[in-house]
Amino acid sequence: MLRHRVTSALTLCLCVAGTVICARAQDVRRLSLHDAIQAALANNLAIEIQRSSWQGIKEAGTLSEEAVFEWQLSATAQGSWSKSGSSSFSDYLVDDEYILAQQDTLTYNNGRGISATVLKPFTWGGEARLTYSPSYSGWNRSTTSTLLEPPNTVFELPSFSNQWPYSGSWGFSYSQNLLKGFGRKAATGQLIIARRGLTAADANFRRALQDQVALIERVYWNLVNAQMNLVNKRQALDIAQQQLKENQIRVETGVLAPIEVTSSEANVALQEVAIIQAEAGLLNAKDTFVRTVYSTAESHEEIELTDAPIVTPLDLEESDAIETALKNRVELLTGRLDLENAKLSEDIAHSNLKPTLNASVSYNGTAISADSIGPVHSDLFGFRYPGYNVNLNFVMPLQNKSARAVNVRARANRRSAELALRDQELAITLDVRTAYRNLQAAEKSIAASEKSRILAQATYDAEHMRFANGLSTNFVVLQRLNDLDNAKTTELDAKIAYVNAKIALQQAMGTLLEYRNIKVQ
Repeated sequence: MLRHRVTSALTLCLCVAGTVICARAQDVRRLSLHDAIQAALANNLAIEIQRSSWQGIKEAGTLSEEAVFEWQLSATAQGSWSKSGSSSFSDYLVDDEYILAQQDTLTYNNGRGISATVLKPFTWGGEARLTYSPSYSGWNRSTTSTLLEPPNTVFELPSFSNQWPYSGSWGFSYSQNLLKGFGRKAATGQLIIARRGLTAADANFRRALQDQVALIERVYWNLVNAQMNLVNKRQALDIAQQQLKENQIRVETGVLAPIEVTSSEANVALQEVAIIQAEAGLLNAKDTFVRTVYSTAESHEEIELTDAPIVTPLDLEESDAIETALKNRVELLTGRLDLENAKLSEDIAHSNLKPTLNASVSYNGTAISADSIGPVHSDLFGFRYPGYNVNLNFVMPLQNKSARAVNVRARANRRSAELALRDQELAITLDVRTAYRNLQAAEKSIAASEKSRILAQATYDAEHMRFANGLSTNFVVLQRLNDLDNAKTTELDAKIAYVNAKIALQQAMGTLLEYRNIKVQ
């Protein structure tokens, strides 16, 4: 009966424990490095900020410069209505007598018209203009009342004018710079620079995205390091506790002095402190990981990383790595664009040193006044009253100090851009060499630390066997145990340093996104 109760209780406990384990397993999110990168691309706030800024630049980058060469239509409409009055006195000679007369005049006027202009600047520096201006001057009417005293006689003299109120004109003109400001460079310089700015924005977004991916990988491996370090510390604690139990048995049997138990207990306490520190480091690494990967979404799930640091042989020559970096690094792309912009600005500044020579041709058609708009259009578009004009304007500045100063600055900026590009090439070369050698050193460190860990394990096992046979001391065994723990930590650090060095090399070559198969769209 008692056995049945114990069995039932044990079964119930196992069921409850299994339920808890299953519930906890459901709350655990298992993430590979690829999964972590994909989650960060969808949820990382820094990446979202960079993406929004990049999209804003792409949408508005060249609008203001392209607007310079758009068709421009402007139209105005006007209307007028007026009424005016006046009064005057005068003397009239009637039958040898002067008679005082007062003259009152009222004038009415009504008119309206429109004016439309189409303007088109061209990318080669010319400008065409078309104007059309029909008008209606309206009617004019005036009424004059004259009062003579005596005999107080009133005369009203109405009058009408402007019986042909419709008129109009239209014209076309084209102007072209022949020296200063001539050519596509001068006309479209700012537009070309703006379009290059879009290319630079793409490159800078790729660089920002690459930096974030590198950061995500580092925090991933830091969390892996923290997880594996905690496992190592727990293993060290288990061994220390086992050593303590063995020493307690030896003390009870009189084989070992009681002081050896005290030293073993001290070593267990040190291992417990190490576990506390490792657990705190793991929690901090998890918080950093969640903040980096899920910065735009709350994640309350338990995270378990599935990838382990793997060492693969480095199949790349240093010269090839440098060549790849010189082709792919964003800094060099933006530096080359800056140099091209500086050369373009220098060409434009040199063009502004030239005198101004502007040629223009124009046509202006007019129409006679008519009583309707039809005859006006017949005159305008039938070219009945044409007018032509050809103009050549030449301006030669005497000193032109302002343009000369701009040219000097442009030349200095171009030289600075050349030197900056060369300096960037040297800096990138050094960056790649450093990352390449660090990766080589990390690879060798892994082999050395692995060998050290194997030897430390063998030394501990041998020393533990010697101690069991009474040929060694507890102090030496604990020292070998600490050496083994340090060797495991060194090996783990070397593996993490290796994967971080590989990230740094890919980052130095500018190929991290391609290495992780990430496309920017």
